[in-house]
Amino acid sequence: MKLHQLSALVAIADSGSFTSAGKQLRISQSSLSHAVTGLEQELGVSLLDRGRQGAKATDAGGRVLTHARQVLACLDSIRAEADNTSALVQGRVRVGSIPSATVAFLPRVIGSFTRQHPKVEVILLEEPSQEQQQLNEWLQTNTIDVALIQLPLAGSNVVLLMQDELCAIVSTRSALAERKRISLRELAKQPFVMSRYSSESLIYAAYAKLRLSLVPRFAVQDLGTLVSMVREGLGISIVPRLAFSEIPEGVSLIPVLPRIRRELGLVLKSPEHSPPAVWAFVRQAQELVRRGPKK
Repeated sequence: MKLHQLSALVAIADSGSFTSAGKQLRISQSSLSHAVTGLEQELGVSLLDRGRQGAKATDAGGRVLTHARQVLACLDSIRAEADNTSALVQGRVRVGSIPSATVAFLPRVIGSFTRQHPKVEVILLEEPSQEQQQLNEWLQTNTIDVALIQLPLAGSNVVLLMQDELCAIVSTRSALAERKRISLRELAKQPFVMSRYSSESLIYAAYAKLRLSLVPRFAVQDLGTLVSMVREGLGISIVPRLAFSEIPEGVSLIPVLPRIRRELGLVLKSPEHSPPAVWAFVRQAQELVRRGPKK
């Protein structure tokens, strides 16, 4: 069993095709096929289903992939430790995140980090919602090194990062736009636009605590769509303040009463085995939080 075989298997599984994996690894498709076939023969199992739609891991391949990712992650750590002894931070940092942090905050972190550490490659994967399931799976399978997640998260290695507040977003043409604060009871009278950028569990819990019902009139995926619908007066929403470095034209962000707050943290699967580049990324995120919002 050779490292290039494991690298080939992971690249094909992640990209879904031999063509994309070949471009990523800068080797020919025939070389990739030879590497995977040799690994399958050695292990005595089929690792990939190959078809017109691409390639995906078999059940056995999925189990092997977990260990292959661990081996490659350990190799990255070894290389990073060697680089660190020479006062260099190199390697790769794979970051997973809830979507509200990828709008403004994480781009700032990644930009600042890569300017200080140009030899580190940063890869960003976005969780489809504000929940934790996909991020936990990516951590457990070594798809990512660190996750920016909404807390609490029991039994994990968490670096507390910040507190964030959920605010009402309303059209500037609405009578509510001039308010300094808005109660949930007032918002409950308005049509609601739900999006994947909202922390649904926190919003539903806040409504339920006041015995208010919440039946969204619209559900959208894109933050721009949410803003546009609110701007046009089609409804209101409740969104994380973190998602807006600037307030978009035509809408207002207003604190909600009772306040809805959440804590965010960075989660590492194995802090003691995380390479220097990952810890450098964590420190950069903490530093930007200490500096406060970008002026």
